[in-house]
Amino acid sequence: MRTGETRMKATCFLLCLLACAALAPAQDDLPRHGVIGLVVTVRDKGKAPASDNPAIVQRVVEGSAAAQAGFQPGDVIRSIDGVPVTAPTQFAQAVSRHLAGDVVRVEVARGAQPLNLAPVLQPRPLETAPNAEVLYRSIGVRGLRRRVIVTRPNNHPGRLPAVLLMPGLGCESLDNIDRKTGYGAVIAAFEERGYVTMRVEKTGEGDSQGPLCTDFAATPDLEAEGYLAGLRALKTYDFVDPQKVFVFAHSMGPVVGSLAVAQEPVRGFIAVETVGTSWFEYDLERSRVQHGLHALPDEVDRYMREYEVCSHHFYVEKMRPEDLAATPGCEDMTSPFGPVPYTYMQAVADISLGRQWKEADFPILVVYGTTSPVTTAHQSHYLVDLINRFHPGRASYAEVPGMSHDLARYESQLDYLDRVPGSVHPFHTGLIDVVMGWLDSLPG
Repeated sequence: MRTGETRMKATCFLLCLLACAALAPAQDDLPRHGVIGLVVTVRDKGKAPASDNPAIVQRVVEGSAAAQAGFQPGDVIRSIDGVPVTAPTQFAQAVSRHLAGDVVRVEVARGAQPLNLAPVLQPRPLETAPNAEVLYRSIGVRGLRRRVIVTRPNNHPGRLPAVLLMPGLGCESLDNIDRKTGYGAVIAAFEERGYVTMRVEKTGEGDSQGPLCTDFAATPDLEAEGYLAGLRALKTYDFVDPQKVFVFAHSMGPVVGSLAVAQEPVRGFIAVETVGTSWFEYDLERSRVQHGLHALPDEVDRYMREYEVCSHHFYVEKMRPEDLAATPGCEDMTSPFGPVPYTYMQAVADISLGRQWKEADFPILVVYGTTSPVTTAHQSHYLVDLINRFHPGRASYAEVPGMSHDLARYESQLDYLDRVPGSVHPFHTGLIDVVMGWLDSLPG
């Protein structure tokens, strides 16, 4: 959602964790994209103006394309393929659009000396897992190929239950995720229990074709079509039981995912840390909760009167950010969205969860973490009640004490809100206990 979901907002951008000398080929004809092997960051903003502070090489990965091309720590990146670089995110996106084997031309400044370097990009490393085989496949979405990453558990013969991951807001690749935190820990838990898992890369992310996730052409409808194609493909695999396909969706995932499951029924749906009302109503509730963690009630009331005007302009009237910035107090209205385009968020606000979940005649578990200030118990209860009005008894509610929005353990909502950027809190295994207990309780 709006807080803590996008690593692209951090000051350090890891373009490649490691370089591999030899990689097995991907298992379909979707080309593997390339990596350069640089950790790129920015200088302390207090030491240089932003215009002279675009992207600094912090580390060069040994054996990588960058190392072979002669990059050094401290190099200031000025341009890539002739396009000036103004931020590490821009550089990362420019590299990610290239295939393995492509030559990119990068101008750097090393001290006072300008240099032109031409690294030959290496293929992204292929993911491995201790308890599963990782399969790289693809699906068609509007005539373009979208990367899907499937894990097939070891030592589990026959047709297996499967789960599709629907992640939250953001534009990061789901390839090579850490299995000790967040979504990686969830996937590892499913693998250990004999579930096939699938991740669908968003448009333009990882190896996927199509417009970048940051582009105005990236819409909730386009994202939902990827989930829909993924669900349908998952049911066709000869190692998957098509009658036991589930969804694990987090944050924005159930909102956008509701557009897909309205068209393709599943055996069960797990909605974690999500929304039940319209996005406009939710945004006001979230804002009040978060502001109230630092301010007194009278200050919160005053703040909310101003914020409601901004939120209405943006979500209901569809005002552009540049026009919204002219309204006092609305300058930062769109800043928490990270790299997604503002039009994506405005389209989310038009999704009617009442209409979409009306077709959800299958078991649904809605989970809230008690130390999360990003959503609320009220939002989760509202979603449960909404679904049960259409299909009595289909939806149930569960809480994970001490879990926050990033699925990790925190002492309080304030502890989460004031966390140090880049810090890693331990994954909350109580979520797995709740989810697996619910799955075990389902008949059949």
